[in-house]
Amino acid sequence: MCGIWALFGNDSVGDFSLQYESAFKVSHRGPDAFRIENINHFGNCCLAFHRLSIVDDLYGMQPMRINIYPYVWLLYNGEIYNYKTIKSHFGFNFSTECDGESIIHLYMKGGIEFAASMLDGVFAFCLVDTFTKKVYLGRDTFGVKPLFKLMSEEGFMAVCSEAKGRNFTSIYL
Repeated sequence: MCGIWALFGNDSVGDFSLQYESAFKVSHRGPDAFRIENINHFGNCCLAFHRLSIVDDLYGMQPMRINIYPYVWLLYNGEIYNYKTIKSHFGFNFSTECDGESIIHLYMKGGIEFAASMLDGVFAFCLVDTFTKKVYLGRDTFGVKPLFKLMSEEGFMAVCSEAKGRNFTSIYL
């Protein structure tokens, strides 16, 4: 169990104290490490991740970016059962030993629908493509891993692993 948290399109994203306060509402989901990053050139974007280290302790931290696709960012929670098969079948050269990296490679090969159709597992993810300026959210077919979303008419979007973590009223209002 890990915790993913993200904000998009809010002018107050630069206020780090409000971001940390909101992001830490789900800190119990990942006690091993925490990272928060702003992508200021992408619609006031802030991504945070609470990690429970299970696979690839050294290179598996998120938000994940890999060298060959530096404009793609991934927040991910869950397990992709067939990631080794995907890696072998398509000949992907992984930068990490993380199963979630398969989402990035599949997305770059055939788009988000192709990526989602190839995954077998329990997962929730937020993929940000700063080149195309798009954000994609995905979950496994049965919804085993939670992913909550809050959207406003003004273009603000918040994403979190738990409903209590998406209470962004102190940031949004």
